[in-house]
Amino acid sequence: MPTTPATTEAREPGTDAHEPAAATLPDLLDAQVRADPDAVAVRHGPAGITRRELARRARTLAAHLRARGTGPDDRVGLFAEPSAALVVGAWGILYASAAYLPLAPDYPDERLRYMATDAGLRIVVAQDDLVERLSDLVGPGTSIVPLSAWHDASPPDVPRHGPRPRDLAYVIYTSGSTGRPKGVMIEHRSIVSQLRWLRDTYRLDEAVILQKTPMSFDAAQWEILAPACGGTVVAGTPGLHRDPEAIIETIRRHGVTALQCVPTLLRALVDTDRLGACTTLRQIFTGGEALSTTLAADVLRAHPGTLVNLYGPTECTINSSAFTVDPATLDHAQQSVSIGRPVAGLRYVIVDTDDVPVTGDTVGELLIGGIQLARGYLHRPALTAQRFVPDPATGERLYRTGDLAARHHDGTVRFVGRVDNQVKLRGFRVELDEVRLAVEAHQWVRHAGMLVRDDRRTGHPHLLAFVELNPREAALMDQGRQEAHHRSKESRLQVRAQLSHVGVRTPEELAGRAALALPGAEPTEEQVRRVFARKTYRFYEGPPVTRADLLALLRPAAHGDLPARPLDQLDLATFGEILRYLGQFVSDERLLPKYGYASPGALNATQLYLEIHQLWGQPSGYYYHHPLTHELFLIGPATPQPEPTVRLHLVGRRRAIEPVYRNNIREVLEIETGHLVGLLEQVLPGYGLTVTAADHAPPTIRHLDCADDDLYLGSFTLTPYTPPPPDEIDVYVQVHPDRGVDLPPGQYLHRDGDLVRVDDALVLRQHVIAINQQVYDRAAIGISMVSTTPTRWRRYVDLGRALQRLSMNDLDFGFMSSGYSSDTGHDLPSAHRLRGILRRHGLPDGPSYFAVGGRVSPAQVAGRGMKEDVVHMKGPAELIRDDLAGRLPDYMLPNKVVIVDRMPLTANGKTDLTALAARVADDPGPQRPFVAPRTDLERRIARLWKEAVRQDEVSVHDDFFACGGNSLIAVALINRLNRVFGAALPMQVIFDSPTVAQLARRIAQRDQVSRSRLVPLARTREGRSVYCWPGLGGYPMNLRLLAGTVGRPFHGVQAYGVNPGEEPYRTISRMAAEDIRAIRERQPRGPYTLWGYSFGTRVAVEAAYQLEQAGEQVDQLVLIAPGSPRVRVSAGPATDGPASFASPTYLAVLCSVFAGTVSGPVIEECLATVVDEETFTGFVRRHFPALDLPLVRRITRVVARTYGLRHTEAELARRPVRAPVTVLRTRGDQESFLDTAVARRNLSPVVVDLAADHYAVLREPGVHQVVAALPARSRRRPVRPHVSITHLPIALTDEQHNRLVTAVTRAMTRAFGCDEDAVSIALEAVLEE
Repeated sequence: MPTTPATTEAREPGTDAHEPAAATLPDLLDAQVRADPDAVAVRHGPAGITRRELARRARTLAAHLRARGTGPDDRVGLFAEPSAALVVGAWGILYASAAYLPLAPDYPDERLRYMATDAGLRIVVAQDDLVERLSDLVGPGTSIVPLSAWHDASPPDVPRHGPRPRDLAYVIYTSGSTGRPKGVMIEHRSIVSQLRWLRDTYRLDEAVILQKTPMSFDAAQWEILAPACGGTVVAGTPGLHRDPEAIIETIRRHGVTALQCVPTLLRALVDTDRLGACTTLRQIFTGGEALSTTLAADVLRAHPGTLVNLYGPTECTINSSAFTVDPATLDHAQQSVSIGRPVAGLRYVIVDTDDVPVTGDTVGELLIGGIQLARGYLHRPALTAQRFVPDPATGERLYRTGDLAARHHDGTVRFVGRVDNQVKLRGFRVELDEVRLAVEAHQWVRHAGMLVRDDRRTGHPHLLAFVELNPREAALMDQGRQEAHHRSKESRLQVRAQLSHVGVRTPEELAGRAALALPGAEPTEEQVRRVFARKTYRFYEGPPVTRADLLALLRPAAHGDLPARPLDQLDLATFGEILRYLGQFVSDERLLPKYGYASPGALNATQLYLEIHQLWGQPSGYYYHHPLTHELFLIGPATPQPEPTVRLHLVGRRRAIEPVYRNNIREVLEIETGHLVGLLEQVLPGYGLTVTAADHAPPTIRHLDCADDDLYLGSFTLTPYTPPPPDEIDVYVQVHPDRGVDLPPGQYLHRDGDLVRVDDALVLRQHVIAINQQVYDRAAIGISMVSTTPTRWRRYVDLGRALQRLSMNDLDFGFMSSGYSSDTGHDLPSAHRLRGILRRHGLPDGPSYFAVGGRVSPAQVAGRGMKEDVVHMKGPAELIRDDLAGRLPDYMLPNKVVIVDRMPLTANGKTDLTALAARVADDPGPQRPFVAPRTDLERRIARLWKEAVRQDEVSVHDDFFACGGNSLIAVALINRLNRVFGAALPMQVIFDSPTVAQLARRIAQRDQVSRSRLVPLARTREGRSVYCWPGLGGYPMNLRLLAGTVGRPFHGVQAYGVNPGEEPYRTISRMAAEDIRAIRERQPRGPYTLWGYSFGTRVAVEAAYQLEQAGEQVDQLVLIAPGSPRVRVSAGPATDGPASFASPTYLAVLCSVFAGTVSGPVIEECLATVVDEETFTGFVRRHFPALDLPLVRRITRVVARTYGLRHTEAELARRPVRAPVTVLRTRGDQESFLDTAVARRNLSPVVVDLAADHYAVLREPGVHQVVAALPARSRRRPVRPHVSITHLPIALTDEQHNRLVTAVTRAMTRAFGCDEDAVSIALEAVLEE
């Protein structure tokens, strides 16, 4: 191996007059005794041992060992906890000319037993109370010498000649590549050189050093041996190295000036926030692991002393190089701190894979030469020859470190990683330590460990990053009980909870209760605008915030001189419109529903009950407001009141909140209550109303038939409008630096219409939960609200009210809640921080709520997408990986980040990768094999999928979200799928069908459905589907509003002839037969729910008859507007005449199919200008340009073919129907076929007359008249069966699996009369019964 002139030359460390140049450790201690015998050498507790006393005790112990035949190069075990006795024991063995072998009591017994046997120990010096344990670890031929042997008062008889420089001083066992530790033999000359360097470079002769490092760790030796160079050792207590707080106390109590620890422990010391209190501490030495630049900067901020980064393999005697960190020149572009230059007496050589020295900053393996090299490995000559190699140019031994390093331009050396820690990933060689340092450079990460494991599906290696979060920088929700959901959103627990509406009362809970359908189920455009404007904003794209903006925002709302509305003037339509603000809002651009008020976790676990008296003809009672169906369900009677009354009772559903929150449940529910009430306070003045707090009456919940663990949250009364009283809330505004605000950064109190500066201190980034910290970085301001009300139940409610009102501003301010206090000791960090600021100034302190915000753009306010809601899809694990994607090339990016409670550590305080590997082995993850796309459709979908999630390969069974997908990516992917395949998949499809295979089936089914004529108009999963025939022309799109109001799955039965290439049928009987065939393809078995509108009632009756004749059950037949609308034209009766453009009646009816009316200017123009089909289609195109012209022609021909079709009385007489029939007649219609005596006899219908006319019944508010007139079971179906199956053997074939699922689904639909979509089945394989 050629040497290189670019290496640092070896040089001897300095000596002084008291010690010979070629000295041993006893020589050094004796010199210190001669120099100052009464100086303290060791402190332990209140007592101290002088240098003279240390030497005396050591010589006494040495005499005992000599008497037992101990001599040079003999290994003597040392088994003791950190203490003064441990220091005496080490020196006693050294004075006996032997080498001590540290046996740390916290090592596992098996390892200790192996070390004692491998080293051939004949004698072990042991702490007195550990002798019994040691007896079980060593063989019968090993003598145990208690450390109390130095108490022997007889004068020590120790020969004057001691050890020689090339004799062994100690043997340290380090981990071996074979899994067995190996003993490293260190000679006196090597450790003497190291101690002299420490003394000369860092003035160890003046230092007070804390000895707390486990003694089996090589770095502990200079702590133990520090008296040899004049230092004072403070002996720690057992386990001290694991207790950062105790270390701080020990430093302060004993005036420690020098401390060494591994970076892992150093991070823990910084996190105590008390390192700066160690005023005597001058030097901090760290080594054993790479020191990240981030940690170095944090240490120097916490304690501005001297920070020294040490590097050195055990084989080179503790430290082989050092680097003093200068905060002014710390290079944050580098992930780790330099390891510096070689110490005195050593030199570094960096070579390539051919053992040729490299030049410049090329990375290569580091070799070390010089006086500190170990003799070799005990009893391992072959390994010694392999690792300690001669330099052919000089003959000097060089030690192969196995470490990769490179030189900086200034001659210092950078540690890169381990030669044996390189792996091949994605065709590139990756150094795992480089990735680990990049992960640990993340602000949230305290410690990281990297593992490579083969993906069980593909066989490809996957890189896993395990991280322990730094709680000071990465606060999680539910402080103190950090459930897995708050670390990673991989499970999609919160999103699934939102989509399943766990807060809403179930159909089973409401079955059999009287229901009142509220008007206004379809939101107005103003409601949609206001609800979507009130978002949780996470981006602030508006103009800068000004002081004037803030004052305008905080100014109490001025509603002007609004008229007050007495409650007896509150009609049901207005009340329904008000309550619609509390319902769910949807958008094609969103994956999740939207509400008008903020809800922690968007779970909407707070539910509204209404106590109603003397209004709308309803009995006095307690009613449940269903936010999804827009109905009131009578829960139970209430004691009647003489005056019209509406009282709101708020109840929190624990079962809805607990999947996401385990702490602070009452607090978050009360905050949500405040947001809901705050929304009403903003909306109601426009109706001449408001809400005021009612008496707090927890017993009210007994009237509401709630679950036992539900929480009563408060009550409010709806009253005529009066100006609101002043809030009992203190509002603080914090101005963030460098965000363009025209106020100096700091904390301001809003008082008397002005902003009064309080403090420079801010609630900082690390004080908001981790997933919101990026939002904090974008925010210009923070708002802190502190409740001052003496009314206990109102404290958190008022906080929610305050933020809701601020959020519903018209100044384009947007906010995101970012923290709150707790009554149960689980404050989020923002509350801790704010409390400290307030108490410093003697300001009132109480429950608090914190939000960040800024100005938003008009486009954001108007937006109805998911941009602001991505937090629902990503937790800290996913966000860390996203950040790493911006720092690391793709081939180095971990496939997955896994957050652990605590990183497993070795006894030496380093990350225990073996334990991490065992954890992965215990949790093998998904067992499903990799299945490549099998069809052209799957391959096309997989290609779009891979582009969306940036994944190289995808199995058809991979879960979209487990592959890194989120809500924004989901929206983009579904939009692309719809565009590429001409589909109309809803956004929520990604939850029901999150794999390539399932999406392919959905798209294939879409093709089948499109050829079918069943048009899905409402996709809710509750209840059995309604099949409804539309009016004349057979086009079901005008049924959409009705479908959305019913609250059940709803399919329009499109007429044959509307699709291209179809020819309309000529009889109602044939129509019904073919339609039944399409329905039974979708739902093979009854019961069936059939509806018909206008002409469609005729087909519905025929279909019901044919189904019953086939042995099927029809559970409901609803016939809406069966009579024809009265057409008043100048020529002829309304029902006479052929389907001819020459017939005014026919032409008016035909035009009404598109216009939705049989009178008015459009009809008049049609009658005046249309003469044939061509002029009619031209007329429709002019008035309804959105309609497709070929479609208009096809519908026109369907109308022409079916216009005259109707049942004769004789046909009706032959068509009895057993199903319950409800006829809803509309105002102004002619009599229908159902008004005959034959129909009444054969159908026995319940007839209801509606106030809406023939066409208004399909529009607002007419659709609500339809729903209100229906039996409750037509609106909802409570049964959604779930079947759980445990099966043996372990695996089912695909065929077995499909047969089982099909059979169980068929059984459930027959038993419960539900759709297949309502059935859920769980299959679990077990190993044994």
